[in-house]
Amino acid sequence: MSRLIDALQVEPRQLIALWRDVFGDPPELPAAFLRQLPAIGCGWAAVAEGRVLGAAYWIDALYLGEERCGYLYAVAVRPEARGQGLGAALSRACWESGRERGAIYACTEPAEASLFDWYGDILGARPVLYRQTTELAAAAGAPVEPISAEDYAERREALLKDRLHVRYAPEALAYEQVNCRCYGGDLYRIGDGIADAIREDGALLVRECLGSEPEALAASLGAALGCERIRLLRSAAEGERFLAGNRVFPPDTIFNITFD
Repeated sequence: MSRLIDALQVEPRQLIALWRDVFGDPPELPAAFLRQLPAIGCGWAAVAEGRVLGAAYWIDALYLGEERCGYLYAVAVRPEARGQGLGAALSRACWESGRERGAIYACTEPAEASLFDWYGDILGARPVLYRQTTELAAAAGAPVEPISAEDYAERREALLKDRLHVRYAPEALAYEQVNCRCYGGDLYRIGDGIADAIREDGALLVRECLGSEPEALAASLGAALGCERIRLLRSAAEGERFLAGNRVFPPDTIFNITFD
């Protein structure tokens, strides 16, 4: 019989092994996340006889105006322990922890379309934000350079000062930079703009691009990184389902980076 305990009380080595076995990420990614976890959120682990069978995490170093946002992240259950309701129990524990920690908006990005119904059943979550994808070809243009998470955060706030957006605490963006670097990308300055990008399936996946002409900036980034194909993602009021959550975000909310 498994029990749920605070993930921060678990040996990190076990949590890293679970993460790698389920998601296949390089070990430096979960290691970096667990180092940042006390500053950006909390987590729960399902443990039986000293062995971790599952884990899930809650990131709430996110803000929409003055209101705290929470994000359910990296729900993982070992194959041999599936079908016992552990994923649902871990998700509920994180969701409730988020409420207790003051999250007004609570959401997650389902890994596949069928999981929207699952999150609806276990959490009462529903589609609350959508996303549009633009396919681009690389085209040399604006100069490109990697920048620090701190510089990215400062430039991002300046670019979005007159637009409704989710703000990321510095610790959350520091983890996101590790995330990008693990997958051949980084946080970048491109001309007058910025971008968050990784490499995926032979293309450059641009998860956020802000500036005067986002499509041209993303094409410049692809050219600078030697990627002919670019997929530019943008949160939107309509399009493909993106986030499941407890309440609809205000129209035109910019919430592009979800760490997945």
